[in-house]
Amino acid sequence: LSVISSAPRVMSTAFFVGLTAMVAAKAAQPPPGATSVEMAATEFGTPNPPETPPVRNFLSATLGSNMVLQRAPQQAVIWGFAAVGSMVTATLDGTALPPVKADATSTWRVALPATPASSTRHTIQVKASTGQEAVMSNVLFGDVYICSGQSNMQFSMPAIENATEEIALADKYPLIRTFTVGQKTSSTTPLDDLQTIEQGWAVANSTSIAGGGRFGYMSAVCWIFGREVFDGLEGKVPIGLVSNNWGGTPVEHWTTPEALQACEPGKVDSTLYNSMIHPYVVGPMTLTGFTWYQGEANTQSAASAEMYACTFPGMISAWRSVFKQPEAYFGFIQLSTWCGNGEAIADMREAQMAALKLPKVGYGTNADHGAGCNIHPPPKQYCGKRLADSALALQYGQALPWQSPSFASQKASASPPSVTVSFNDYSPAGFSSDTYPFNYLGVGPTGAPVFNCTENDAKSPGTCAWAALQLADGTWVNATVTVDQYTVILTAPPGAPAGLPLASSYAWGAVPMMSLYDKWNGLPVLPWKKNVTST
Repeated sequence: LSVISSAPRVMSTAFFVGLTAMVAAKAAQPPPGATSVEMAATEFGTPNPPETPPVRNFLSATLGSNMVLQRAPQQAVIWGFAAVGSMVTATLDGTALPPVKADATSTWRVALPATPASSTRHTIQVKASTGQEAVMSNVLFGDVYICSGQSNMQFSMPAIENATEEIALADKYPLIRTFTVGQKTSSTTPLDDLQTIEQGWAVANSTSIAGGGRFGYMSAVCWIFGREVFDGLEGKVPIGLVSNNWGGTPVEHWTTPEALQACEPGKVDSTLYNSMIHPYVVGPMTLTGFTWYQGEANTQSAASAEMYACTFPGMISAWRSVFKQPEAYFGFIQLSTWCGNGEAIADMREAQMAALKLPKVGYGTNADHGAGCNIHPPPKQYCGKRLADSALALQYGQALPWQSPSFASQKASASPPSVTVSFNDYSPAGFSSDTYPFNYLGVGPTGAPVFNCTENDAKSPGTCAWAALQLADGTWVNATVTVDQYTVILTAPPGAPAGLPLASSYAWGAVPMMSLYDKWNGLPVLPWKKNVTST
């Protein structure tokens, strides 16, 4: 049993603006012809043809002017490609650094002096004995994060809830720098450099974070995460954000071949690791951590969820290893809502949590802020802030609550049929059960429900997931929820036959109807479905 007792962080002004009017938010409609599984996601590309040699730039395409390099105590590394044996010299603000030689793979690497975070702009010049040269100007030192996954990480600022206000706020954050990897290259073999870039390194402002439409740049979750971390560090540490994602892609595309074999022997994939992650590993890029929003493409069955519980943590460990950052922060978003196989979606949300067995892994749930059948919910502020709080706690040591209360145990009673549930990770304030479920979405201008549970449950039973009990005869019934400060009681409706319940569930389905929250920090109780083991 764990009880959180630290004081919550005051929300930033930016976050408050982002939440304006959200309680009444309506589900965004999918574009014409789009499916509910991956609406408006980009098509997956084809591997580079072997007859086309991949480009390798003198200065790696992952780097450039306006970027953020990792601050002290780490040493940032810059790298690129030149003729084997050629000498490469670099200067930092005019100070010469020791020359290096391009190795047998034509790769040169320069480790920069450990440089503290500040708003000071730096210039780096690189020259090769072959005559090649490059200049990186307006460079800051701070903390660097790679944000990866599928379309909900790709989902961009022009489509976020309250987009106009959110985008305008970016003008206040010139010490945040952004980069978006392109989505036109996949490969069956590792590539040393990026082949496509959506947007190079840019100073954050209301223009640079809002291009390319709904799935362009900048990633909404990545931006909200970075902005909240920046505010949490009192604006003293520049933040570099790399949006590196591709809609509709499974985790197998993103992990290393070795990690994939450990969980799925004989499986060959890693196509996006090869083209979009490996170019950062060549340095490797020095960084603080990673964020991740993915899992929808792996949601098919209980078996696929079980596999994900191996492959996803395996990918995290593999990324930390190839980046040579064994203690890098890693944070993920627990999946939101869409209309599909409710049991499989709920299984996947739980499978994601297997990553928490690794050290320094955080999360932010988005299960309680969806958009009905739309797999791309526009209110990304909630999960982005929750993810940032986990980073501020795990990476920066701030006393912030970030873990949602989760099921610990339950005891059953026969008359009336009920269970009393105990929890992990709750505050001394206990729970409330009177929050109107955001996922119910309210009613539209005509008075009709924005998201009609009756209609959707008729199409796919159990789409709307409330609290429920499995009675002694094996049937499931909706249950009422009563809070007793630190525990929650689920009770069968009047007239239900007496007997010990066999199991309980809460918000376990495609569209969780979540009304249980920690009174003090506002974090939702996570969904569960558990058999009764004690009476």
